[in-house]
Amino acid sequence: MARENQKFVIIPTAEVENVDFNQVIQTSADSLRLSEDGDYTFVKFIGDTPSFLEGKTQYTHSEFINILNDTSGIWYIDNVEILTWTGEVKRYINNINWSSLNPFNWTK
Repeated sequence: MARENQKFVIIPTAEVENVDFNQVIQTSADSLRLSEDGDYTFVKFIGDTPSFLEGKTQYTHSEFINILNDTSGIWYIDNVEILTWTGEVKRYINNINWSSLNPFNWTK
């Protein structure tokens, strides 16, 4: 999948329920990246514009990389934030009692 062919569209998170994940690159709502304030997300697609995205501003891959890298924008994540976020996720995952989530451990 060539990135040059990808198109990006920013949508309010309230519109995620309208996304047909069979028509975009993301696989589910869980795979979406949120803006800093949590009010927006974006989807990527290749080819024809899905009907639920018609009339919305579309960005090329290079245009969207510029948006993501804008240090004053709502999408920018600096290296400190990446490390903090990664650390938080690792701590969260390490504290999960996985056996309690296994549906086959009914007798425990």
